[in-house]
Amino acid sequence: MKSEHNAPTSDPNEVRKTVGIVVNPTAGLGKGEGVGRRVMAEFRRRGFQVLDLSAENARDALARARAACLTPVDALVVVGGDGMVHLGVNAVIGTPTPLGIVPAGSGNDFARALDLSPRKQMEAIDRIVQALGSNSIAEMDAVQVEPYVLRAHVGRLKIARQSTKPFSESVRRWYVGTLSMGLDAAVNAQANEYKWPKGHLKYLRAVFASVPRFKPYGYSITIDGKKFESRGTLAAISNAPMFGGGIPISPGADMADGKLEVTFAKALNVSGILKVFPKLYKGTHVDDPAVMVYSGKEIIIEPSESGTFPPVAMADGEVIGPVPLKVVVHPGVLRILR
Repeated sequence: MKSEHNAPTSDPNEVRKTVGIVVNPTAGLGKGEGVGRRVMAEFRRRGFQVLDLSAENARDALARARAACLTPVDALVVVGGDGMVHLGVNAVIGTPTPLGIVPAGSGNDFARALDLSPRKQMEAIDRIVQALGSNSIAEMDAVQVEPYVLRAHVGRLKIARQSTKPFSESVRRWYVGTLSMGLDAAVNAQANEYKWPKGHLKYLRAVFASVPRFKPYGYSITIDGKKFESRGTLAAISNAPMFGGGIPISPGADMADGKLEVTFAKALNVSGILKVFPKLYKGTHVDDPAVMVYSGKEIIIEPSESGTFPPVAMADGEVIGPVPLKVVVHPGVLRILR
C-alpha cells in the first residue's frame, strides 16, 4: 500500500508496542474488510505488532478483544462504525487499555464527535500513533445500561416478549452515544434493514415507513429520583450529541461533563410527527413545545399503561433490549486515544 507517511526509524532492540485491531468487514456497505487490511498493514509498517482480533460474529470479537485488553495490549483499535465503537467500549472499560477509532462505517456518529472523518483514515491512524507516543489519553464518560425489574413489571414484560427480543437476553452493557426507546428506536431498527441510501438519508426513509403505523408509547421516567409518567413519541438518553448518521438528537450533550441529556417528545399524531421530526436534522426540535430536554446522572425508564409498550431500546445503533432499563453515567471511565 502506498502512503505519504514516512516509515519510522526503529531501534532493533526496542520493544515494539502491540495494538489489537477489530474490523467489521461489513462496515461502510461492505468496504470495511478492505479498509481493515489497509489499517493493519499501516500499523505494521509503522513498527507495531498487530493482533487481528476480528471474528465471524460480534460476540466472539468482543470476547477476543476483552481478553486482549486484560493482557493488556498497548491499545485496542476498532475499524468500522458506531457498532464497532460500541464493541470497543465494552471491551476496554475497566481495563488498562485505551481505545483508538478508525471510522469506516456509514453513520460514524461517535467519530464525528471526535472530529474524525471516515474519508481520512490515515489521519485517524496518525492521531492514534501520536497519542500512543506521547501517552495522550482523553478521559470521557461512558454509560452503563442494565435491566431494571420489579415485581410490577412482570406482566407487562410478558407482552414485550411476544414481539421483541426476550428480556432474559438483556445484559448489562456500556454505550457512549445515545440510547433510544421511542419512535426513534423503531426508525433506527427499520433503517438498519436498508442497504440504501447511505448515512442519514436511510433514517429519513425509515421515518416515512414507520410513522403510518405509529401509536404513542407509555413511559414512566425517573431522573435522579424525580418521576413523571406520560405518553410519548420520542425518548432518547444521550451522552454524545448525534445519532443516526449525524442527526443532532441532543445538541447540548457533552461527553465529559458527567451528565446525560434526556430528550422526550410528547404524544404526537402523524401531522405532529411530520412537523417535529424534520427539525431533528438541524437540532431545532429542542425548541419545539412538544419536546422536553432534561439532564441527569441516573435515569430509569419503565413501561406505563398510558400507552403502547415502547420499542426495543437501541444504543449506538445496537440492540439492547426492552424496557424497563436503568441508565447511569460514569464520568471519565473511557480512555480514548485522540
